[in-house]
This record gives sequence, structure tokens and C-alpha cells, in this order.
Amino acid sequence: MGIRDEQKKETYRKIHQAITELVKEKNYDSITIREICQKADISIGSYYKHFNSKDDIIVQQSMKSSLHTREEIAPRLNRETGLANLEVYLEMQNELLNGNDVEWLREIFRIYLYHRADTMPDKNSINYQVLKKVVGAGQKDGSIRNDIPADELAWIVLKMIIANYFCYCMQEGDFNLGEVMIKEILALCRGSKY
Repeated sequence: MGIRDEQKKETYRKIHQAITELVKEKNYDSITIREICQKADISIGSYYKHFNSKDDIIVQQSMKSSLHTREEIAPRLNRETGLANLEVYLEMQNELLNGNDVEWLREIFRIYLYHRADTMPDKNSINYQVLKKVVGAGQKDGSIRNDIPADELAWIVLKMIIANYFCYCMQEGDFNLGEVMIKEILALCRGSKY
């Protein structure tokens, strides 16, 4: 990685850190780009080299999930059963988003609802493709129910993940998201009660 790449990465980090801290202090809608830049100790011009708007930060943050799935999760899905791989997938997705403040997760949803509703959930996403592969493998090895086609069950799982995050936001983070989400989705995929 060259010096420019390092600088770009550091600027992104500063911006993300600044917005994360500011969201803890006040409502996202009332935060200005000027405040983000002051907190990040960067110029407004530098900000606009990386983002077109304030909402672009959130869109990029949510895109990290796809990158995380491709680079971190998919290579680790090497357990003996599809159900075990699904559990690894869910645990790693939860780790990625678990570090985010409830207010930050709400803003991600808000941006998607108002500006990108057509992209969430998405059957072309890497997350859906990985889930479809994991569910299909689990159906072949008998660890995942096979009364629902793999593509449909993967779609249901993806929507359940989103629904769990949404409920978590609505309930002010008042439950163990990972535990509840994993328990519910694994029960669904096993075809059993939890």
C-alpha cells in the first residue's frame, strides 16, 4: 500500500471515528459536515474528496458488511456442516455490527429506508449469495431443513437478520442481539422449536 493509500485510509478512519463520536452526543440529523471535519481534524475539501454527502458515510459503513463477508467470513466457512457454517456466518456478522451504537444502526436503517430502499435486502448481494451457498450445503448434508428451497430459505434468513437488527434498534438495544438472532435463525433452519 502506497503513502496516498495510507493517507486515504487514515482520513476515512478519522471521519468514521468523528461521526461515531458525534452521534453519541447529538442526533445525526443535526450534525453538520463542518462539525464532522472539525472533530476529525480535516478540511471540508478533504471530506468532499471522499464523500458526496453526509449520508454517504453511512452507506459506506453498511457496505463494509459486504466486504467483511467476502474477505473475512466466506473463507472461514469450512465447518463440517452447513448449519455450523451458518452459525459462524451469523456470529461474525453480529461481531461486525455489534460494535456500533444503537443510534448509528438506526441511522443506517434510516438512510436505507429513505434513499436506498431498493438495495436492502438484495438478492445480488454477497451476503445473500454466501447464505444461499451455506444453506444449500446444509440441506445436502442434512443439517438444515430441506422443505424450503435453499434460495428461499437464504432469503428468509437474510430478512430475519435485518429484522433482528431493526428490533434491536426499536428496543434501544435492550436484548442480546447476537444470542437472540442466532437462536431464532438456527431454530428456523433446523426446522425445530427454540
